Amino acid sequence: MTKRTKKKKEQGFVSPRQELRESTRLNAKDLLGGGVLSRDVVIRQIPFILFLFFMLLFYIANQYRGQHIMQEIMTLEARVRRLRNEFISTSFTLQKMSKQSTVIRQIRERHLNLEEALVPPYKIIIDE
Repeated sequence: MTKRTKKKKEQGFVSPRQELRESTRLNAKDLLGGGVLSRDVVIRQIPFILFLFFMLLFYIANQYRGQHIMQEIMTLEARVRRLRNEFISTSFTLQKMSKQSTVIRQIRERHLNLEEALVPPYKIIIDE
C-alpha cells in the first residue's frame, strides 16, 4: 500500500475506486477458501444467481420433457404406420372377397341353397 492509502485507511475513508480495486483482486487463497463468496459484489448478485439457477433447472426440465414427447411421437408414428398397413391389407382382402365371382364361388363351396338373381332389382313405387 502506498502512503496515501495507509493515511486514508487510518482516517476511515477509502475512495470508491480504491475499494473497487481491492475488492476485485483475486488470489488462490480466496478462491479455494471460499472468501470470494463472502464479498459484497457476490452477495449483491445472489438473487440473480438464484434466478439463473432456476432458469437452468427449468431449461433442463423442458429439454427432458421435449425429449420424452418426441419419443412418444415416434412411438405413435410407428403404430400409425403399422395400423395403416393393416388397414390397407384388410381393405384389399375385403374388396377381393366382395367381388361377385368370389361370392358365387364361396356359395358353391359351402353348398348353400342360394342362386344368383337373373333379374335386376327394381323399385316399387306406390302412388297415393
